[in-house]
Amino acid sequence: MAYEVQEFCLCGGWTNTWSHEDEHGNTIPTTYDTEEDAESDLKYFFKQMRKAVRNGEMEDVPDAEDFRVVEIKG
Repeated sequence: MAYEVQEFCLCGGWTNTWSHEDEHGNTIPTTYDTEEDAESDLKYFFKQMRKAVRNGEMEDVPDAEDFRVVEIKG
């Protein structure tokens, strides 16, 4: 089993928009071994977004209802 963070997008519904680059520069969707790891990363994301708002780098924090952690076939 694996987990991913999904974001709700108007044009595509629930989608994994989180990714990273491998050593060859390929974009790889981010997945997690445990639900707890995914939840922790999502929590850290919102912490960073709140910090960016406080620092004037962003106007608003994204809506938490637009994100979810789901189990995927891995």
